[in-house]
Amino acid sequence: MVVPLKDYPGVSMRRLKVAGQIAAGTTYIELDDVQVPVSNLIGQEGLGMRYVMTNFNHERLSIAVGVTRTARVALAAAFAYVLKREAFGKPLVDQPIVRHRLAKAGARLESQWAWLGGPTTMLKAQAGLVLRECADTAVLLFGGNGYTRTGQGALAEMIYREVPGARIPGSSEDVLLDLGVRQLVKLYKAKTKALESPASKL
Repeated sequence: MVVPLKDYPGVSMRRLKVAGQIAAGTTYIELDDVQVPVSNLIGQEGLGMRYVMTNFNHERLSIAVGVTRTARVALAAAFAYVLKREAFGKPLVDQPIVRHRLAKAGARLESQWAWLGGPTTMLKAQAGLVLRECADTAVLLFGGNGYTRTGQGALAEMIYREVPGARIPGSSEDVLLDLGVRQLVKLYKAKTKALESPASKL
């Protein structure tokens, strides 16, 4: 149902301080004997969870797309930095260990783009893992600059703080990976049964 929030009897709100996604305005809302008109009911009574569940995959897909883009921003910032930052008279990118870290994160990021057309539960779970890898890489390659909220590493540091906010909403990756495997098992059994049917042997 639609519940008016601001200055409405029985509604109290308290802003929650979170690590990232500051602009989201995360708020604790408490409803105490709130009265709303019957006309504020959305859909049929008792079907609220079903309505919420029909939106899960849309939410997960939009999160995955945004998170994948954020991972690319983090890795691009690190890439630009190691091309210009010098240590021991050479750009950081000349160090094999730096190239290895870029390659490892880059490989995961590029494979994530292929997932964007695949199973949504696995896609969303993988997106958070890829973002974590790319954010870690960016912060580590920025070195001390990656640990500050100002200067050259500010973007990498900010994205690093946003990682949990990408991995938790839309169901955590543990829940999604389990759901994804259960869906694959169901699909496998259905396809195997179809192959064993007499009609498939014609």
